[in-house]
Order: sequence, then C-alpha cells, then structure tokens
Amino acid sequence: MRGRWWPWLLLLLALIPALLISPPRVAENIASPRENVSVAIFGNPNMLDPALASTGSDWTIDSNVFEPLFRIAEYGGIVSNLVQHYSISGKQLTLEIKPLPLDNGQQLTASVVAGALARPLWPSVGSSQAQSLLNSVVGVRAVIAGKEQYLSGIAVTGTSTLTITLTHAIGRGFLRTLANPVLSIVPVADQVRGGSDWQFLNLYGTGGYQLSTWQPGGELTFLKTHGPGPGTVALVVYKSFKKAVLSFRNGAISALPVNPAQLTQVPGSLLKQVRALPMPGNLFLVYRSHAPRVSVYPLLSPRRWVTTSFRGRVPALAGGWPGHMPMGKPMTVYVNQDLPQAVQLAQTLAKLEPKRVTVQEVNLSTLTSLAKNNQIAAYIGQADLFKSGTMMPLAPIRSLWLASPVFARMGVYANGALKWHSLTVNK
Repeated sequence: MRGRWWPWLLLLLALIPALLISPPRVAENIASPRENVSVAIFGNPNMLDPALASTGSDWTIDSNVFEPLFRIAEYGGIVSNLVQHYSISGKQLTLEIKPLPLDNGQQLTASVVAGALARPLWPSVGSSQAQSLLNSVVGVRAVIAGKEQYLSGIAVTGTSTLTITLTHAIGRGFLRTLANPVLSIVPVADQVRGGSDWQFLNLYGTGGYQLSTWQPGGELTFLKTHGPGPGTVALVVYKSFKKAVLSFRNGAISALPVNPAQLTQVPGSLLKQVRALPMPGNLFLVYRSHAPRVSVYPLLSPRRWVTTSFRGRVPALAGGWPGHMPMGKPMTVYVNQDLPQAVQLAQTLAKLEPKRVTVQEVNLSTLTSLAKNNQIAAYIGQADLFKSGTMMPLAPIRSLWLASPVFARMGVYANGALKWHSLTVNK
C-alpha cells in the first residue's frame, strides 16, 4: 500500500504548471463595448434642460435623456414617440400617452406631460424657443407672465389622456411643433424637488439614460435604466478635434462627431471609419433662373463638387447642371451660416472655382428676407424661399461621425445627436 502513493504524486506534479497559469484578464480600464462606450464632445454642456439647450454638447445629452411627444423620422415624416394615439378635431388635439417608465422608476402620465409643456414657459425657465413654439396654445400668455403655473388650454381628462386647445384650427404642422426637442418632457416634480440643482440631482426623462457623474470641466457618465444600447456612456470633453482623433486612434474613445469642415483633418487611414448617418431632408442649390444680372454657374460637375466637399462620404444627388443654365460666368452663393454641411458646400465651390464663385454666409432670417425680396440670385439651403425658384438637389443631409468599426449599427436624432440606444456591436 505504501508504494501506491507515488502515481498520485506524479499526477499532482504534472498539474502544477496548469494551476500556476492564471486565465487572461481584461485590463480594468477597458470595458466591453456592449457595456461601456466613450464619446467625444467639444466643450462642456451649458445646460441639461432641453428647453434652453443651444450647443452640440447640450443636445447630445438632452436628446438621450428626454424625449418629445412626437419625433421626426429619417424620411422627414412625423411619427408618434411618447403618444400611442392622437386625434384632431377643429382647435383641439387629443393625446393618449404611452405608460412608459421614467428614469426615476415612476411612470409617464398625462399629468406629467401637461406640467412638462407648461414648465419651459415659466419665468424661472424663460425659454424663448418654447414661447414661440407654444404661442398658439390657449392660456400661454398667463403662464409666460407668471400669473398661472399651467396652461388653461391643456386639460387632463384621464390618467393617460389629455387635450390641447389652440386659438386656431389645428393642422399636422402642430405635431411637428410637438416633435421639437425643445419641448421634450421634463417632469415638473423633479425640477421643483431638486431646486436650483435639479440638473445634477433629478435628471429623469423617458430616454432610458440617467446622469451618474459629472466632473466639472471633464467627463460626464450616464447609466442605462432601460432599453437597448450600452450600459454606460461616458462623454469626454476635448478642446481640439486633433486630440480627439488621436484618442480615437489609441482606442480611448469609441466615437466623435465630425463637422464637415473637419473632414480634411481626418487621416486617410481613418476616412473609411467616418460614417454619414441619415438625417431628414436634402440640401439644394436654389436659384432664380430669370434674375437680372444673374450670377450663374461654374463649369465643374455637381458630382465632383459634392464628392470633394465631403471626401466621398456623402453622395451627390445630381449628376449634372440643368441644361437651361448658362455656364461659366461669375456667381455669388449665399448660404445659411447655421447649416455646416451647406457652408462646406459653398466654401468648397469657391475653392474649386475661385475666379467664378464668391460666398456670402448669413443667418436664416437675413437669407429668407433676401430671397423673398428677390435680392439674390442663388443660395444653398433646404427649401425654396424665392417667390418662384428652382431647386437643384445637391446632397442628402447627414450627421458625420468617426466611429469604431465594432459598431454594427448607429443612428442619430433629427438634430444630428448620436442615439445611444442605437449603438449595437458586431458579435
């Protein structure tokens, strides 16, 4: 019996190397993209209240935390978002609200919606955009003046139903108004309870992400409360696009927005990783074909123009100029300075045809006035502002993102902000 122990000893000695080999460990600071995504933003958000949002960083956050009643689809149509049924009769819109969860664990109700639509009109909030959007709702003046807390034109008729009454007959255009992210649903109770610090303590919407940490001047972290998408989204603040691209190359961040003018700063080796995510609408060259002393058009093809503008990441919608256009004389192109993709088209055209093209960047109000008064011959925009203009399609509107190949699918909101819930990864 004493001699039988040695086979077991040999077996134990054979197993020791295997026992000493520890399984491979993932570095603690690298998380699975299914659980953690880091996205670059350029500047700290000014405001986490969608009624007052004004920068790209603001909208990146507000669009994912709060949602409007309706939304604009990729094809430009209006579809229900927080509403499961609606009907229009004369001056009245009746809504049935979906019983969706808020990020604080409570449920969305008609009362929450009624309060949320009045809140941005309060003098303590003072959203000029909300005042303009809701100016036709009955009772809006009293709320703006601080005489009433809620809109008399919004009546809660049940746990999930309410009516909105306007001063005039309602058309589908009012549904587009309710799809504006400025009117995203922010529960009144959370703001009142949180006081002046409500954005730090009570940032609860229906979007499915809740603020976890906010390091002043540094990083914001959001945790998923429900729905698809990564478990954690970290927003990392960068002061320069160049540094953000370097961090992307080194794997420190997973995605960053690209202004069309920044495409030339993307290294050629990374250009294929720039994704052009669909947004509603197209850009057009709008012109008056019979304008006096008309500034007419250059000799290069529209296809080359668009391709050069976006380094091949956005397709051209027109292959050639209309046959009736005179060619080769100098032209001035006006452009809405708040449309980066339109500005890029205009500036590229001027670079390609410096002797024939000059560019004038103006705000939308000025552009509208110039066009309606027939004071200009051509501009790049989304609609015909002339009394009778001709629209030549140039390029679809896109939101550009330098994104990791690990993402199988990405999407954006109508304002171009990345949809965190849309992020899915290759398996």
